[in-house]
Amino acid sequence: MRVQKKERHFVWIVSGIIGILLGVTAVVNAFFLKAPLIFRPDDLLFIGLMVALFPPAGVNLLDSRWKAAVDKRIPDFLIDLSEAGRTGITLTRAIELTAKKKYGPLSSELQRVITFMSWGRSLEDGLKEFGERVDTKLARRSAILIMETNRSGGDVQVILETVSSHIGELQNIEMERRTMLRPYVGIVYIAFFIFILIDIMLVRTFFAEIDNLQTLMTESGGLFAGEAIKLSQVERIMFHLSLIEGFFGGLIAGKMGEGSMGAGLKHSLVMMVSGFFIFFFFVWNPIF
Repeated sequence: MRVQKKERHFVWIVSGIIGILLGVTAVVNAFFLKAPLIFRPDDLLFIGLMVALFPPAGVNLLDSRWKAAVDKRIPDFLIDLSEAGRTGITLTRAIELTAKKKYGPLSSELQRVITFMSWGRSLEDGLKEFGERVDTKLARRSAILIMETNRSGGDVQVILETVSSHIGELQNIEMERRTMLRPYVGIVYIAFFIFILIDIMLVRTFFAEIDNLQTLMTESGGLFAGEAIKLSQVERIMFHLSLIEGFFGGLIAGKMGEGSMGAGLKHSLVMMVSGFFIFFFFVWNPIF
């Protein structure tokens, strides 16, 4: 599914506004209004973050998958274009014939190029519009190479085969890069869950014992050395820290794994949701 840039920006703006409103509501109610709500302030803050992140992460994932599907079939398209050119037809006619084959989402984009030329525009204009619409490095480079091949002439078939082989090598290199960096994405997840585990251990052991000691000292009429610590405040701080860790950790994972911080939103979402449920079942409502 293709998501246009304007649609992505619209989703970002609307989700951001709703998320900010929910977050502001949680903060204002927690510190000023203190009105009874269905959700606790922390829960409301978490919901606001999910509303702000989930739709953008979803549309970004759909668009990135669509672009990856287009890029994946470009080498096949160039090979078929070269084979069609061996029959002696022009490059424009070869593109028209090749565009009828099934290349997934690339086929519809090629049909748009043909439609664009049927309106009286040149092949170069159609390819330039194709590169801008698909908006990937590979699509733009392929469009430029085909345009230059059409201008220079010569043995077009050999040139296209060489370009297809070159693009295939670039894709293999990119796949190898992602495979090599995948363990580092896993390290980000491991670091996050270790951080959560340390938080839970501190809350349920160290800070819980301090809270019990404070209670015993107060009941016996003694004085507790130092400022009183509220366990609920500690839990809230730890939960907020886990959300921050999950959000930025996901962005780092996306940058390392896919070369884009926007692609890391899905990782941020997974870690933040995991952190919420871990706190819910092991801190706020411990199951054991």
